[in-house]
Amino acid sequence: MSEVNYSAMGQLVEGMKTGDVVPVYLLYGDEFLYKNAFQTLLDVMVPEKERTLNYEALDGVTVGAEEVIGRLNTFPLLSGSKVIALHDTRVFYSKVSAEELASKSREAFKKEDLMGACRYFVHMLSTLDLSFDDVNDGQLDRVWEKGSSDNRNIGKGESGLWLKRVVEHCFQEKIEIPGHDDAADLLSEAIVAGIPGTNHLVLTTDFVDKRRKLYKTIKKVGVIVDCSISQGTKWADEKERKGVLKTHMKKALAQEGKTAAAGLFEALYEKTGANLRTFAGEIEKLVSFVGDRKEISVDDVAKALDKSKQDPIYELGNAIGERDIAKTLFYVDSLLKANFYPLQILSAAIKQVRRLILGKDLVRICLKGKWSNQLDYGRFQKMLLPELKGLEEDSLVKEVHPYVLFKTLEFSENYTFRELLESLEILLQADRALKSSGQSSKLVLERAIMEICGIPA
Repeated sequence: MSEVNYSAMGQLVEGMKTGDVVPVYLLYGDEFLYKNAFQTLLDVMVPEKERTLNYEALDGVTVGAEEVIGRLNTFPLLSGSKVIALHDTRVFYSKVSAEELASKSREAFKKEDLMGACRYFVHMLSTLDLSFDDVNDGQLDRVWEKGSSDNRNIGKGESGLWLKRVVEHCFQEKIEIPGHDDAADLLSEAIVAGIPGTNHLVLTTDFVDKRRKLYKTIKKVGVIVDCSISQGTKWADEKERKGVLKTHMKKALAQEGKTAAAGLFEALYEKTGANLRTFAGEIEKLVSFVGDRKEISVDDVAKALDKSKQDPIYELGNAIGERDIAKTLFYVDSLLKANFYPLQILSAAIKQVRRLILGKDLVRICLKGKWSNQLDYGRFQKMLLPELKGLEEDSLVKEVHPYVLFKTLEFSENYTFRELLESLEILLQADRALKSSGQSSKLVLERAIMEICGIPA
């Protein structure tokens, strides 16, 4: 039916509110943007009180097409719309996307995100129908010889190091190459055959091959939202990137009841560049840093971000809270390379898990029926913070800044209470292993993080 840019999300949502809802939505491009776009769509399609029964989130990496189709053809338990979301799906990858996947893998490798680099790498091999043995035998080199010049020296220099380290890490972490089947065709056929009127499929992904039949099918019967941010070097490309970031900053600050002093955007952009996830994270730090003060100044950028650089443990705690395994492993690796002691890193992880347990208790006991992870910081300050400040005996409320408390409650929703208790036990076992065994400290820490931040049960 249509293909729109992320900037048109407002118009799309207004149409949905008046009944203009389609069977299928595809959101692709920048991860931060498509996750925001998805949340916006979900808020319109399924009220929060109905999500337990009328919303199903599926992992696009592990869930097969047959299961998705089966759930699509199951009517909702409650009246109203049902949303089946296939998050971070790879069904739009194809052989022509192999070079793009290779570029993403190398980019993640340069950022020291080995898990991310491995994830893109194995999907690249899958699309090319190659195995790890084929890589070692030089088959990958022969594939690139037919492609762009960027990949022809893949076995040399920096690219060669990327290839060697990524393959080694895949073996070390027992990362397998996913099957490359006809999932896209099966989904396309199911959409053409028809989905029950109450049900809606939403797919999110970072990259699409627009020539795939599934993409064309969705374009005919659904809505495709392009959440990409131009990576070009021209003036117009940079203007587009800055426009997206400025819009996000304005919205984020307004939600927190903050205003930006003259020059704030330029100062922040100079510090972070065009990475939206990083940019958004720094805005959150600034909001926390200024406290109750309304205006955020250019001086705050230097002070708050320099403080953050001096306290990288803070980033590790956030990554655990977000349950982002790749980011958490990245910070563990970075901290070790910065000569932080393994027990110091472990202590920070234990502290965060204990804080999440306390946050979980606050949500289920003191804020029962009042807390929602859809609550923004501004409403939290007005509606719930005064009540929490009355809990003088609560250690969490007393020891942390209100914004950190808000993020802790938000992060606690990413885990069940049982998972947090099990996480604490995992970390205590890691503590014993670091103190008493001859195992690699890095492996002990990584194993603990993978068990804690793995896919929820």
